[in-house]
Amino acid sequence: MTMIMEADQRREWMKSRRKQRKATRRARSRRQTLRYVLLFGMLIAGAACFTHLPWALHNEKTEVIVHGNSVATKDQVLKLVKNAVNVPIYRIDPKKLENQIASLKAVRHAFVRRYALPKPHLVVEILEEYPWATYSPDPTKPAEAVIAQSGRFISIAEFPAVVRPHLVIYGQHSLKLTSREVAQWASWANYISSQTGRPVDYIDMRQPFDVKVANGDLTLKIGLPDATLTRRLGRLVSILPTVEPIKDKVEFIDLGLDNSIPLKISKNPKRPTEKSEAEDARNEALNNIPESIQGALSSTPSSGQSQTNSAVAPTATTGSVSGPAPGSLPNTKPNPAVAQTSNTL
Repeated sequence: MTMIMEADQRREWMKSRRKQRKATRRARSRRQTLRYVLLFGMLIAGAACFTHLPWALHNEKTEVIVHGNSVATKDQVLKLVKNAVNVPIYRIDPKKLENQIASLKAVRHAFVRRYALPKPHLVVEILEEYPWATYSPDPTKPAEAVIAQSGRFISIAEFPAVVRPHLVIYGQHSLKLTSREVAQWASWANYISSQTGRPVDYIDMRQPFDVKVANGDLTLKIGLPDATLTRRLGRLVSILPTVEPIKDKVEFIDLGLDNSIPLKISKNPKRPTEKSEAEDARNEALNNIPESIQGALSSTPSSGQSQTNSAVAPTATTGSVSGPAPGSLPNTKPNPAVAQTSNTL
């Protein structure tokens, strides 16, 4: 009897244990099912938010913020980012927009940042080119562009607000400069200014093998800008004491030769009126603005302006002055060859 009761208790105990395992398994299945349902619902809700909520730009004038632009106008920048309108903010490629904005000649680098909150908008940071010189094809024509330190030519007609430096570069329309060439020309111009104490007014590159430089009252013919130009420019300080007393008669100083420094002496000295007329003509060529730019600036020029070309003496004689070796002290005594030439005149 006792053995039969133990067998029945054991059977009931095994059934209860089986029921507990089944209940535990069912509870675990329900929890996993609920977990997967919640996760799937969150994915659906996130996809609906990205597709149906207003994550796109609808008005570029109010939702695109531009910082750092002083030469390039905001309208020029917005015109390049117009393709980002009505596109979800997460699908906009910032690198592509940066390259498009950097295609403007006045922009050196551009950085685009996307923001989704509190409302979708773009922030454009612009780093503009730094102007180095003003470009003009001819002294009698107005300036057409500004040369940046990177060698880019920034059109004044396209960017009327660009700053035009005092230094003017005359050259053909096919003139191209790299950043290394700009740095080299800037060092040569500073070298000339440090010797004469005057700023360089213009560099005439219309003839690549006979470059001319205007430095205040002096005109320098530096010839071919090669590796020996720095050494040839270093001899300028040695003849300045000789040239200063007769600078009104000197048409130019030829620094294109290695062994001598010829001077072209004019029979008729430069009159103050001629100098002022030449300076006025240069300033007018530098500051004159074509009609296409005038419309952008909304300014009306006076109708009575005219340009006057300064006269050049037709007859001249040539003298030669030899300077000491580079690095030696300048000779303060006047050169007999120059003194004899000036006396004969």
